[in-house]
Amino acid sequence: MKNFKVAKPRQGLDFEIAFTAAHRAAVERFSHPAEIELACMRAQYPAIFNPIEDGDLIAGRVRFGLVGWGIQDQTVGTGYYMDQDRLVRFLEDSTGGPRIRQQAASLLTYWKGRSTYNQALRDAPAHLKAVLPHERWKDNPLPASPIIRMAGAYIDFDKLVKLGLPGLRAEVQAHLAAANQTGNDPVFYQCVLGALDLAAECCLYYEAQAIDAAAVAAADGDQARQSDLERMSLALRAAAEQVPRHLWEAIQLCWIYGMLCPLMEFGRMDVYLGDLYAADVDSGHLSEADALRLVQCYFRLIDALDGETDGRVIVGGAGRRNPANADRFCLVAIEACRTVKEVLPQFTLRFEADTPEAVWHSAMRCIGEGRSYPLLYNDTELVPDVMAAFGVGRAMAEQYMPLGCGEIEFDHHSFGSPNGFINTLKVLELAIRGGHDPMALEPLTVPTPPLADCATFEEFLDHFHAQLARFIEALAGYERYLYDFTGARHPYLLISAVYDGCLAKGRGILNGGCEYLHGSLELYGNINVGNSLAAIKDLVFGRGVLTAEELVAAMDANFEGHEAVRRMLLDVPKYGNGIDSVDSIVAAFHDRVCLAIHRQAAPAGLASYLGVVINNSLNTDLGRWVGATPDGRLAGTPMANANGPSSGTDRRGITAMLNSIIKLRHDNNAGMVQNLRFTRETWTAADGTKTQALIRDYFDRGGAQLMITVVGRDDLRKAMIRPTEYQDLIVRIGGFSARFVELRKDIQQEIVDRVSY
Repeated sequence: MKNFKVAKPRQGLDFEIAFTAAHRAAVERFSHPAEIELACMRAQYPAIFNPIEDGDLIAGRVRFGLVGWGIQDQTVGTGYYMDQDRLVRFLEDSTGGPRIRQQAASLLTYWKGRSTYNQALRDAPAHLKAVLPHERWKDNPLPASPIIRMAGAYIDFDKLVKLGLPGLRAEVQAHLAAANQTGNDPVFYQCVLGALDLAAECCLYYEAQAIDAAAVAAADGDQARQSDLERMSLALRAAAEQVPRHLWEAIQLCWIYGMLCPLMEFGRMDVYLGDLYAADVDSGHLSEADALRLVQCYFRLIDALDGETDGRVIVGGAGRRNPANADRFCLVAIEACRTVKEVLPQFTLRFEADTPEAVWHSAMRCIGEGRSYPLLYNDTELVPDVMAAFGVGRAMAEQYMPLGCGEIEFDHHSFGSPNGFINTLKVLELAIRGGHDPMALEPLTVPTPPLADCATFEEFLDHFHAQLARFIEALAGYERYLYDFTGARHPYLLISAVYDGCLAKGRGILNGGCEYLHGSLELYGNINVGNSLAAIKDLVFGRGVLTAEELVAAMDANFEGHEAVRRMLLDVPKYGNGIDSVDSIVAAFHDRVCLAIHRQAAPAGLASYLGVVINNSLNTDLGRWVGATPDGRLAGTPMANANGPSSGTDRRGITAMLNSIIKLRHDNNAGMVQNLRFTRETWTAADGTKTQALIRDYFDRGGAQLMITVVGRDDLRKAMIRPTEYQDLIVRIGGFSARFVELRKDIQQEIVDRVSY
């Protein structure tokens, strides 16, 4: 992550020093955040753009610096950022001599107090710090934490393609001319115009490179490469000066513009590229093979960002303005996904009843070949669910967009960065002991009556939810604080230029410009909580075969010397087997915590505030700081991933497991994901008809989403032993995919331990 795949990475810290000088000069000269941002953008671009590489059809390979400007951590950092860990390595390990070490020291001392991240932490209100004292969850047993980032802007790519830079410039100029009448901020508009000019300059910067490279190819007698480079240069000139008329020009404009934002999500690609694709192929301007090559290059550039949990590309589904052309593009996009064997983009297929069979079968082929894509989203179920969860009409709900790991937003209408998490299993651990943490050996929250003092299961449940509510309220407040803090400093000029509401109001996306500002809260540990509550209800309050004191003593000992107690806990029915006694407890907990989150929207001043269950590898990372739990889980071991069963506890087969999953509502949250792993032998049995029928049945019965990995029966274990032989083995972690052999061993083991069908 953040390695940015380029053939010739920059050496040294010259860019970082130049950017820092530009920032220093800008804050001394200007007081308006837009003027400071534009000056820093000019220092960053085109300086961080890398040369065109062999095989590229689209220009714009990027390598962000160790300091610079951005919007979210998955690319580089939020606002003005510093990669402190890597800069420290220059001090500790650099072979570049005293000059490099002096530069690193200078950068560290300048940015330590000036980076947006550190400023946001420093200036957080005291009442929020009292509940959420820090964000160092990797090294500490935190029940909840803020996440300082602004993840997931989905700009209006369709508008960008239809207007081009000239059309956008004209729109901004009209707003600027009317600023005296509207009372809007003229400096904001002037700086947006400057940023649009910079986008055009970057296109022309690469045009000159492409022309020079074409001349080299001609001298080498490489006519095919010469032709590609000449066409690239024409596309770059067109992107700078006119409305895109062809697919090549549109992709080139979208990529350069996206990198200047900078973005990690690339939207409904079939909508904004489908018409030009169909027109170019039908007219003979492009062959289908050349169109595929362009989309493949687009996908490789997305993968080169090395953004891991982001890089979404979405096709299909309801609410498209051009379904016939969009469906044609879907097929070429799925083929690009199948043939570009990289981790990104996170290729996503939204589907509904009238999705063409050709699209569905192409998707099944891609999944079956082990790509872990496309991710499948059922619009028949999800559109009404999104309407209910967000309180919006159908037209808006049809523009839902899963970003990153699966959080829901609305295409260019909303912003809902997941800026906090709560480890519900950790909170349960604290609630059992009245607020005391058995790992840190200190209180981590306010005291409530412990399990041993509760007369009924319902009484304990109320105390547990009171603890959850305390953290949820603080996290909602932190979400709003981070929006206000960031918006006051960062207008994000090019994002705001193509986000609904911003130009009309003359304000940046996070400074009152965004039409629909909402928030989302990541939830981890829910399934283990449900299984644990089922065990407490049955063994302690139901049959009374175990006292609360005996349970706590066994957990404090990590069940050593208490094997019989653990056996009892493990024997209580577990979620994932279609057993209603436990599934109902999981579902009731899910509903209650989602409602508690939803209720914090109005107090926090957000359009909505919703939970998301989209787990990534944090189910492993956060599990390290949770002791043994009442579901029989051992201390420090991974928690269940997303809505899937805890590893190894689903023992009644795939139908029973899916029966459990569909009991969890999708209409009270901002995204849930379901992982499913098939062996290649099962997937291909009877030409795949049985597995595909199972998947369709799941969706017909209300299933909303699936992420499917298909692997050979023993491939994962073999890959742990002989990693060099399995470099192309890609697996779904939770909300993202990764090369299995590049994962940490503990995450590999957690994936191996999941059930394959």
